[in-house]
Amino acid sequence: MFLTVFGRHGPYPRPGGACSGYLIEDGPTRVLIDCGAGVLSRLMEHMHPAQLDGIVLSHLHYDHCSDLFVMRYALDQQDVPPGGEKRRLPLYAPDEPADVYAALLKNALFDPHPVKGGDRVQIGSLSFSFTPMAHPVPTNGMRLTDGAGNTLFFTGDTKPFPGLADAVRGADALLADTCFVDETQQGPHMNAKDASELARESGVRTLYCTH
Repeated sequence: MFLTVFGRHGPYPRPGGACSGYLIEDGPTRVLIDCGAGVLSRLMEHMHPAQLDGIVLSHLHYDHCSDLFVMRYALDQQDVPPGGEKRRLPLYAPDEPADVYAALLKNALFDPHPVKGGDRVQIGSLSFSFTPMAHPVPTNGMRLTDGAGNTLFFTGDTKPFPGLADAVRGADALLADTCFVDETQQGPHMNAKDASELARESGVRTLYCTH
């Protein structure tokens, strides 16, 4: 499993940066996790979005999904062989807030698959197991397992809550919401201390701090 970070900022991209977006590759399988502002152009330095096996969104806040609104144009302009059809890209995401979900799907070449905590999906050689997080809108943390049994847990956005370490435990690496530096900053996110304590309590070998 190979992780490429396209963006980590929130709730808006800093100069030269991008919001949340992560490419996961395992052999020929390629999945984009989250697609915030600035992510699409960075993805297209690697591949056209139509070449992805799927997109998985942790939640429907705009700093995690807004570039899907312009990705629709790239998908609409994809090359199609004679007699063929434009590919509809599988999209796995919570279906709330309903207005955002409906707007993402309107006139877009996405094949929607609503997912919630407790669900499991297989995309190519990657398996995803979803866990509900503590955030103002429905948010899925996710455990990714590749064909060799390596595991990565991505929290999406969340504040600390009882049971989070149990959900992460057993993962080889943790990609954790680390929106704040310390306790002086308040909101439904973790800070650097929270993320470090989560990594230690869950026993992961590697911690990646992101928004």
